[in-house]
Amino acid sequence: MSIHFVVPYYLDPRFLVELVDSVRAQTSDRWRLTIVDDRYPDTTAEEYVRGLGDPRIEYVRNERNLGATGNVCKCMTLGKEEYLVVMGADDALEPRYVEVVLEAFRRHPDAVMVHPGVVVVDGQGRPTDSLADRIKRMAARSAWKHAELDGPAAATSLMNGNWLYVPAMAFRNDAVPRIKRLGEFGSIADLAWCIDMLIGGGTLALDQTPVFRYRRHAESHSSLGAKNVQRFDEEQRYYAAAAEQLEEAGWHKAARAAKFHLLCRGHITKSALDAAVARDLKLAKSLVERAVRRV
Repeated sequence: MSIHFVVPYYLDPRFLVELVDSVRAQTSDRWRLTIVDDRYPDTTAEEYVRGLGDPRIEYVRNERNLGATGNVCKCMTLGKEEYLVVMGADDALEPRYVEVVLEAFRRHPDAVMVHPGVVVVDGQGRPTDSLADRIKRMAARSAWKHAELDGPAAATSLMNGNWLYVPAMAFRNDAVPRIKRLGEFGSIADLAWCIDMLIGGGTLALDQTPVFRYRRHAESHSSLGAKNVQRFDEEQRYYAAAAEQLEEAGWHKAARAAKFHLLCRGHITKSALDAAVARDLKLAKSLVERAVRRV
């Protein structure tokens, strides 16, 4: 068993250097690493990787810029080992990631994915705890009481509130072709991928050992704008599609949860309140309409 880390890259090279060093520091050598450069206008990272001379690491550069979503989608198709991890280029591993994740797959032979424990860090690598992360913990509290969730249970939990840190997750590579709409749904696409894989059969295994460092940079303090509204529209479009998909699979409880998508509605409501406080009443009204919209 081995893990293939595939990394879509387009950002400050210092983060990628940290990622590469964290992969090379693993207690288990059952890994390979591929970096997919989306034509970042700086060669520092490439020079660093090539200077290591490590045959386990491959550095490739796209012929043209695919954009963030396009490059992530490409990376999802490049796995060459039994398990695939598509990390963020600013994330990093604790030394026992490979060891812990492979052991989780061994303990749970029906698992198509493993979610290990995550430490959230800021731009300087210091532990941080944002509102988004506190909400994720709240949504995940019941799920993390179990070492393994079958497909219907996992889908129901995730439709109530998406608590996944998908860059930390390892997928059984032979389950990836189950993804039906790889490039759809933008910011919520990774949740869609997980649901597609689970519907195809298999479980979600959970291991609380904190072996992944997820980078959360300081959020912009600018006011909510059209881009955010489009994101909410995209998310609700996904939940509507997921409700139909889950109903067809016979996962009726998960389908009902998708129709309500309570945590998403709560986020929209909070954004509406923020817009009202900022005296953007037109935006607030638009968001309220989305918060009460039926799926």
